[in-house]
Formats: sequence, C-alpha cells, structure tokens
Amino acid sequence: SMVPFDINHDIVKSIIKTNRLMVIDEDVPGGASAYMLNAIINEQDAYQYLDSRPKTLTAKEHRPAYGSDGDYFSKPSVEDIFEAVYDVMSESDPVKFPKLR
Repeated sequence: SMVPFDINHDIVKSIIKTNRLMVIDEDVPGGASAYMLNAIINEQDAYQYLDSRPKTLTAKEHRPAYGSDGDYFSKPSVEDIFEAVYDVMSESDPVKFPKLR
C-alpha cells in the first residue's frame, strides 16, 4: 500500500547516510514514482540531504507483452536494477566502483 507512505521516514534516514536517492518502480514514468519522489523530497524535506539529482528506474513507456517474458523486457529486471544502483555508487566513489562499461 502506498498510503500511509513511509510514516517513519526511513527513506530520509537512508538519504542522510548516503546523500543519494533512487526510486525503482514497475509503473511507467510519472506513475507511482512521481508520487514517491514528491512525498520523499518535498513532503519529508529530503532535498536538503541530496548531493546529486534523484534517479528513477521505471517500466518502459509501452504496454507490456503478455507473460513473464513481457514483464522481463518491460519492467526493471534484476540486471537493470543492479546496473542502475551500481551507477549511483560509481558516481559517489568512482575509484571503489569503476564504470562497468
């Protein structure tokens, strides 16, 4: 459930530690991810702790094909999530986390 959203502000606590934010969402861009970003950044005032722009990883902007194959190519996969999170880590510490490609 999205409501109530992060009532203990656990996401902000994590942002204070990392100074980074990535929202991963199975919805299309601007769907639930837009709600989550607004709630975290504006309503919980997390913007003051960010060292870089927040990132989002969402589903592709098309209707997914039917079945698990369609989900794999339409929604963020394990590989997509790993690469996106690793890029954020590389941005933070390029020596410790060199670019994958």
